[in-house]
Amino acid sequence: NLGSNSDLSFECYSHLLQNIPSMLESIPFQRILSERKNKFENAIVVSAGPSLAKQLPLLKAYQDKAVIFCADGALSMLEKEGIVPDYVTNLDFTDLAMKFFQNKENKTSLNILSCATHPNLVHFLDNKSVILRDDPLYQRFNLNDFGYIGTGTHVSHFSYTLALALGFKNIIMIGQDLAFDEKGNSHSKGFDFGEKFSGEENIDKLKVPAYAGKGEVLTHITWNDYRIKLEYLFACNDQKAKFYNATEGGARINFTEELSFKECCEKLLTKEKPKFELPKSLTKNRSDKLLVKFKEKIQKDQENAKRFLDDALALKQILENILSKDFLLPLEFLEKVYQNIENFNHNLDTDEFIQDEVLRGAFAYRGKMIADVLKLHIQDKTHFITAYIKAYDEWLLYFIEKLGQKYKSLSKV
Repeated sequence: NLGSNSDLSFECYSHLLQNIPSMLESIPFQRILSERKNKFENAIVVSAGPSLAKQLPLLKAYQDKAVIFCADGALSMLEKEGIVPDYVTNLDFTDLAMKFFQNKENKTSLNILSCATHPNLVHFLDNKSVILRDDPLYQRFNLNDFGYIGTGTHVSHFSYTLALALGFKNIIMIGQDLAFDEKGNSHSKGFDFGEKFSGEENIDKLKVPAYAGKGEVLTHITWNDYRIKLEYLFACNDQKAKFYNATEGGARINFTEELSFKECCEKLLTKEKPKFELPKSLTKNRSDKLLVKFKEKIQKDQENAKRFLDDALALKQILENILSKDFLLPLEFLEKVYQNIENFNHNLDTDEFIQDEVLRGAFAYRGKMIADVLKLHIQDKTHFITAYIKAYDEWLLYFIEKLGQKYKSLSKV
């Protein structure tokens, strides 16, 4: 997601900065954990795959005997059946998901949002907890009451990590097809954007083993990537929980036990789940103090960004001056310039703000540019440094643009 040509990381960063004030008024994740962790063993994670519709009558019958984690895309399907999920997860960086939350009558579900969720949705929803991801970028603000969790790259992954964080021992999954059904549908009947969601059509397809080993099913590379990441999550947590795939359709997901939803319900769901009050948010006094500290941090980050921008522009000026000459400069002078570049690199590589991962794509690009010069195997030192300066000058143009974007995001806070 954070390739050198991708603006997604900047979008998520901008959303994070815009969402912090709302987050500080939302229910702290640590408070949810302290009030609800290890209070019940059985969870159902609901996704919006084509197999979901057939499981809804049974889900309705057993809804009081399992804690229900619902991906936002499946919410309206559950509501139409009179099923109220305990948690609804969302990590969309676009505001298309607003369509999933049109029913404002639901006062009991907790809306669990990633800190990079689109700000329009964060403002729109009540009963919310905005959670910081388990990454250095989010940890550096020291807002520990609101973190930390690995959200993954798709909404159901977020549901599983949330269920694990809350200490559930049996995690049953339904609607987790991660594949097209035999009619070519991508989503369940009743999905707000239609069973054949146009967003899925133009992605490269492949065939993978089907649920229960019944031949193969058609998927696409994004779903396949989700599946691989889920398998890694399940394998890493097999001592903490048992994962039952009760989708009864779609792709086979390793490190799960395939069991029909009916068998899962009869075998595991024998006790009523506990009823919880909605946890409270922080006092206004405490959230205000945290907001002041956050703004101080942003102020320092802004100053830092400005300093690095000025340094990068000054260095670029020097390099362009050298490259504009139509003769080779003395080696001794070029070595000093090379050392200046290395000093600048060292400052970039050791600065916590610069290395918070927002600019990860830019540093991958720097590595590629330098590698391209090294591959030329230039023996003459003067020619080598000149080629290095040319590559670095080109990279600085890109870096200045990206750091400028980051600076702009900070200025909007």
